[in-house]
Amino acid sequence: MIKNIIFDLSEVIISGYRGIEEVVLESQYGTVGNQKLLENEADLDSMRENETFLNLLRGKLTEEEYLNYVLRNKNWNVSIEQLKTAIRSNLNKPVPGTMEIVKELKGNYQLILLSDHAKEWMEYIEENNKDLGIFDKKIFSYDIGAVKSDNQTFHIILEQTGIVADETLFIDDYEKNVENAEAVGIHGIVFKNADQLRKILSSEYNLLLGEL
Repeated sequence: MIKNIIFDLSEVIISGYRGIEEVVLESQYGTVGNQKLLENEADLDSMRENETFLNLLRGKLTEEEYLNYVLRNKNWNVSIEQLKTAIRSNLNKPVPGTMEIVKELKGNYQLILLSDHAKEWMEYIEENNKDLGIFDKKIFSYDIGAVKSDNQTFHIILEQTGIVADETLFIDDYEKNVENAEAVGIHGIVFKNADQLRKILSSEYNLLLGEL
């Protein structure tokens, strides 16, 4: 029986890193064509996946240190402050329908928010999104020193929360993260959209979805 539901934040509940490439490029070049964005998107994706970026999320670097690293390695004519503004302009846009599901689940299950995020970005998000107060517990990568793709992360989550793996469901848009959760016995759903999530929660897990 599922008693605990762990939600990812970025691209499940609100926008995260995806799309920042367009915001950054437009802040540098003004309105740019799709071709220009496509040429730079892979470069920005690789930037986000490298170890330096992951160390930002693990709390080993400050945002300032990370963005200085980015600007040293990219031919961008932008300042640190412009980059900070561009990043924040893309954060905190709701993913349609997910928070409504969270609200329906409230009271029947322990709700946990688990997010890989930079401390400074998460502070901005929480300041501008009071709905996140609905979660019973919040766990951030910079507090535990590990991201969800690290092998030890879900062992840490189980130990810190005292929850039972087989009584827990994890929802994330990144398949690798779901696989890591399932490796320790947690049930997992790879998130596509709110309609898909609602159907799986109801048909496969028989979870109680209340009325808003």
